Amino acid sequence: MSMDHKAGVLLLRLSLVLGIFGLASSLAPSLQAQTIKIGGTGGALGTMGVLADAFKKSHPEAKVIVVPSLGSGGGKRALLAGAIDIAVTSKAGKDTEKLDGAVAVPLGKTPFVFATSKKNPVSALTTQDLVDIWNGKTTAWPDGSRLRLILRPESDSDTEVLKRISPALEQAVKTALSREGMKIAITDTEGADALETIQGALGTSSLALLISEKRALKTLSLNGVSPSPKTIASGAYPLFKSIYVVTSAKPSALTQKFVAFLRSPSGRETLAQLGHWLEDGGH
Repeated sequence: MSMDHKAGVLLLRLSLVLGIFGLASSLAPSLQAQTIKIGGTGGALGTMGVLADAFKKSHPEAKVIVVPSLGSGGGKRALLAGAIDIAVTSKAGKDTEKLDGAVAVPLGKTPFVFATSKKNPVSALTTQDLVDIWNGKTTAWPDGSRLRLILRPESDSDTEVLKRISPALEQAVKTALSREGMKIAITDTEGADALETIQGALGTSSLALLISEKRALKTLSLNGVSPSPKTIASGAYPLFKSIYVVTSAKPSALTQKFVAFLRSPSGRETLAQLGHWLEDGGH
């Protein structure tokens, strides 16, 4: 499948979501006021689902809908179109300035990880291992079984993190993306699905996704350091993804309550349990 076709598939998915929630706009105002729709990066949707369940314990009248993965950019576009109430993204920054005063609230940092099947006996990688794998020099695991590399699109945040690890790895990533026949997962969800279902697969993900979705995957240590909120906090493990929730300039009262819950002691405790480090006191 070509990159243009995959991009078209993601655009179609976004269009369907917009269409579905366009129909929902005709619902009674009272029902709309009790509903929160959340979408965006697949790496955070499992976390949002767990947090939504916790929120509804104290707000049983609320209906929280987490839509299928749209990606960070797709979530922002859906927010701008009014199709969702909260966009979850790993790319906040200046982009929120284009969303009519949208407000980005940081949830924390979760380790960016290299993941493979729990059945794989390998538990550690080095930066040189990564260079050799992405360059195509290493194509098998130590036991001789085939290593299947799962890539992410060139513009994806996972790819951006990879490139920043070292100049040699940046070049290796470009080489991998240019090779024919490589498996490229468009979203975080598709990436995790591929890692679970393709024998010998190796790819990138986030600790929060693996924990919140209870994936049958394990993380690999890098250069002797295991990814965790504690090793992010200490600086020993330097790779992470910052997660934000973005709302419109005038969110509904229920949306405001949900965002406040995310920053409450209960919400923060849940985030920590799901593999996030909160810089202002979280674990």
